[in-house]
Amino acid sequence: MNSFDRHDRRLALVGILVGIGVILVSLASHGGDIAGLIKFGDGGHVVERTAHVEDLLGREVATVDELGHDGSMYFLQAVDPFFLNADEHAVHLDRPVYRAQRMLFPTIAGLGGLVPAEPLLWTMALTNVMAIALGTVGTSRLARRMGGSPWLGLAFALNPGILFEFDISGAGILAFAAAIWGTLALENDRTRSAALWFTAAVLAREVMFLYLAGVLLLRLWRTRRIAWMVGAAPTAAAGLWALYIRSRLESHPGVEEVQEFGFPFKGMIDASENWFASPSELAVIAAVVLVIPMFVIKAIGRPGYLEAGALGFVVLATLLSRQVWWQFVDITRALAPIFTAYILATFATAEPAAADSVSEQPDRSSDAVVTV
Repeated sequence: MNSFDRHDRRLALVGILVGIGVILVSLASHGGDIAGLIKFGDGGHVVERTAHVEDLLGREVATVDELGHDGSMYFLQAVDPFFLNADEHAVHLDRPVYRAQRMLFPTIAGLGGLVPAEPLLWTMALTNVMAIALGTVGTSRLARRMGGSPWLGLAFALNPGILFEFDISGAGILAFAAAIWGTLALENDRTRSAALWFTAAVLAREVMFLYLAGVLLLRLWRTRRIAWMVGAAPTAAAGLWALYIRSRLESHPGVEEVQEFGFPFKGMIDASENWFASPSELAVIAAVVLVIPMFVIKAIGRPGYLEAGALGFVVLATLLSRQVWWQFVDITRALAPIFTAYILATFATAEPAAADSVSEQPDRSSDAVVTV
């Protein structure tokens, strides 16, 4: 399945069409301004950030109510992804180091800072279109390997968390797509390729370390080997980047602030007041809460790398704060791997391929033997 076959081409096209659909809906909702997809805010302390963006663009931008969303921060990062002019752009980020750790998406979208501000609005959207296509093809290949239909790749493209992530121009699509391809590489026993893909995943969103941890634990259980390269390469890359950005941003206040995590289940309890005030919120949140234990049962029943990785997000769900659980738009984005993994675990029915047999050849040089 290494060649790009007809199923891959069809699924890639579907992924591209889904991405284009999101763009068209956004354009229609924001007067034809692609900036509406970035979600710049028009209230509170973000007014200064939006004014800075408008200075860069030389025009006014379509905005959303109040604080906007993650895309506005990724835009500023893409203008200067290596923080060479941090005092000009990074000062407008709400939490500079926290945001800067997620470097891959803005670096790709901005071509390392070479793309001018106006076309950058479009290259951010194009990057996510390509990321949806990439993730859809990878998910389709995983589904086929698990014994399912290639069209189960749509579990990526039509994942509500992925669609909402696109709508705020976030990095989660690229992060999950890279993790899917890392999973596929490991299923095919290609540890070097897996290491590269998982490095991309954690540099896009550091929370993908949870996915990687689940994958490595299953690898250890299956093979009695530690996949040193698969774990070490992403850790080293993220660590080196963390040191670099702290050297660039050490003079900026509030750089260590983290607001997304808290005591187990506290965020859910605190956010419940909003769910019961809105029937639509309550319906979607109830579906999310219902899917989680159903997925856990499926994952325990037939563990594969995709399921093992997504189980990390089950743990994450209990720790997420009120602001993440407050609206279904945000919680579905945060838990997106669970939904895709649940669909494949349910509808791809064959036993997981035994790609970890010691008798199979490829590049095991990175695995060390241990006894467990």
